Parts: sequence; C-alpha cells; structure tokens
Amino acid sequence: MQKNIFRFLTASCLSFISINAMALTCSDNPEQNKVEANNYIFKILDFIDSTAKGIKQEVRTSTITSDTGTIRSIVKHSLNYDPNGLITESHYDLYSGDNEKLYSEHLQKNESGWQNVIEDIEDETRSTTQFKIDTQGRVIASEQIKQAPDFTFIENDSYQFDNNNCLINKNVQWQLKELDANGQVVGTEQKGASIYAFGYQNRHLAKVSAQYSNKTKNESDFSYQYDDKNRLNAIQSTYSIVGKNTTHYMTEFLTFNEKNDWLSATQSKQNRKTKQTNIVRQITYY
Repeated sequence: MQKNIFRFLTASCLSFISINAMALTCSDNPEQNKVEANNYIFKILDFIDSTAKGIKQEVRTSTITSDTGTIRSIVKHSLNYDPNGLITESHYDLYSGDNEKLYSEHLQKNESGWQNVIEDIEDETRSTTQFKIDTQGRVIASEQIKQAPDFTFIENDSYQFDNNNCLINKNVQWQLKELDANGQVVGTEQKGASIYAFGYQNRHLAKVSAQYSNKTKNESDFSYQYDDKNRLNAIQSTYSIVGKNTTHYMTEFLTFNEKNDWLSATQSKQNRKTKQTNIVRQITYY
C-alpha cells in the first residue's frame, strides 16, 4: 500500500471521535439533545462543540504555536446557527505559518440535510459528505466520498438515538480502491467497519467505545470542570487504544462574556508541551 493511503487510513481512525465533545449531552430536553447530536455528527475538524442557542454567528481564530512562540499554523473558522443553536453553515480554513492554505471545509444546509465539502491541499484529496435527516430533523445517515490521485474512499455511517434523542450508537462501513495513473482500479478492494457506543454520566458525554473490524478497540473518556459561577472551564479527555497506549488532552476556557459564553480557550496534548492551540472567539447574537 502506498504511504499516503496508509497515512490516510490511520488518520481516519482517529478522526471519527471528537476530542472536544462538551456539547453532546443527554438531558431531559429532546429538542436540545437533537441539536447537539447533529452538531457533533458533523465532526468539523478541531471544533470545540459548545451549546450555541441564541447565537447567530461566531468567528474563531485558532493559532497553533511552538514553545518558542513560532506560529506553526492558523485556523479561521466561521459558523452560522439557527435560533436553537443548530449549525446551518460552517467555513473552516487551515493555513501554515507562512499563510499558505493547507485544508478547508465548507458545511452547509441543503434540501436533503447538510453537505460538507473538504479539500486537503497537502494530500491532494477532495471529499464530499452528505448528511441525511429523518422526519424529526435528526441526522440518521451520512455518506462520504473522498477522491485522490491514487485512491477512492467511500464511507457510509448510520446513527441511532434513544427515545430522548440522545445519540447512542454509530455504525461505519468503508471501502477503499487503489487507482493507477490512468484512474483504473488496481489491486484488491479494501473494506472495513466499526461500531461506536456513546455513554453518558450526569447528562454529559462520558465515554465513547469503538470496536473495529480488525479486532482493535479504543475508548475516549471525558471529564468536566466548572468554576464558582458554574461555567464549564475545562474538559479533560483521554484516548486509549486497548492494550496499548493512552493519550491525554486538556481544553481550558479562559475568558467569558456577560452571557457566560467562552471567548478564549487553550488546547494541549500531554507530552506535547511544545505545541499549544490558542482560540479566540467572536460572537453575534440574535
């Protein structure tokens, strides 16, 4: 298998779970549960999910720096919401420290649900994901088609909810076809599957367990800290490959506005102190 295909498959296994999932709740409000589950399912790259009811638009600027203060990359991200906090459109652009565009996502609502168009300039791939909704407005399925010069990747996901609109399961089926220089399929088509289970504690997402068709398993665990004003000010998360290693992540919310919505945050990964992400958020309300 070519190196870029292997790198893509490895990255895909990690991208199915958002490390920052504070808005995915299982409360006694089915409508809010549906909104937050849909926003989570969209799995926008590096997005810190946060309850957005009443927010019309927000713009986030994320700066990834080294320990010397050198800017490694910059993210510019704008989001539009409906009055209930459901994402209606999202623009995400990643630039290098030299202001070279590396990656982009554009999510928008359409007639059948939502569509996300992703362009990875570095890997020379382009993909489109179509999200389908049921009669209640819940995202129940999605299909991603990713095209590259040397492969085509297709992923079909389905989502299950409980009676309170809490997301409880996700099923993934994928296939990958290698292509030659003429765009013809070569070699053996590869296929795989995975199952995700979502567990909640005190109304917040506490654990995501995943099992893959190659018999590997992993878990993501989440814990939450609040300040003396009952504002969420930190998310601790761990990503564990069963029988192997565990990685710890920390997201801290530093400043808030008069509505107690966060305005700045930092993200870091254990044993990666040389890399830190600083996020600044501008909010417009209805």
